[in-house]
Amino acid sequence: MCLIGIHFGAGPRLLITANRDEFAGRPTMPLHWWPEGLLAGKDLQAGGTWLGITRDGRFAAVTNVRDPALRTAAVPFGSRGLMVKAFLLSDCDPQDYAQQMLTTVSEASPYNLILGQIHADSIHALWLGGRSRTLLPLQAGSHVLSNAELNTPWPKARRLKAALATEDAAAIDAVMHSQTRASDDELPATGVSFDWEKRLSAALISGADYHTRSSTLIQVDPLKAAIREITWSPSVSAMTTLHEHFEFTR
Repeated sequence: MCLIGIHFGAGPRLLITANRDEFAGRPTMPLHWWPEGLLAGKDLQAGGTWLGITRDGRFAAVTNVRDPALRTAAVPFGSRGLMVKAFLLSDCDPQDYAQQMLTTVSEASPYNLILGQIHADSIHALWLGGRSRTLLPLQAGSHVLSNAELNTPWPKARRLKAALATEDAAAIDAVMHSQTRASDDELPATGVSFDWEKRLSAALISGADYHTRSSTLIQVDPLKAAIREITWSPSVSAMTTLHEHFEFTR
């Protein structure tokens, strides 16, 4: 997954929006309830997921880190998506789980991990940056995450952060579903070619080989959650739209 926005509002309320960018040939199941009790899409190659939530209020998401120095570096469990799965199926506190991941791989690692727990009167969440080995609680307001450190102001991340502050799903969708690419002078330098930097600068990426596979929107209030997932074709035409609603069992 290559673009995540998370907004903590009063109430408490939580909004998560996420685009998963992936190679077209990687087998995937769309959003569904797993027998183990989590709601998520599934990576059929490694068995993990990029974003998920449970009825007892646990949620987690992951992105990779674009850094040529870390292309062969180890990640916990050998797959980023398995980090998300393991947390969602555990009863571990987000802080404790993050510390376990830092211990599991003691060197810089190419992942970003969001971990959280929704309570009736509060939401606790943190970001774990595997490259910088930084563990940071997420405060009220808006945060964005792509393939660098939390709140790195890449153009699409800046646009998303502004939309998140409105708490307007339509404004957020407009950013997440935009194919607008950054201008040449705004492109980051992440070790890929200019053509790839340009292509990856869009929130919604098209292409026969690699593209945005799905867009997910999670809206949470203290009692219930509403989730929508759109799956995209290589030309980023919407193929399916799935909706799930449930009440928490805390």
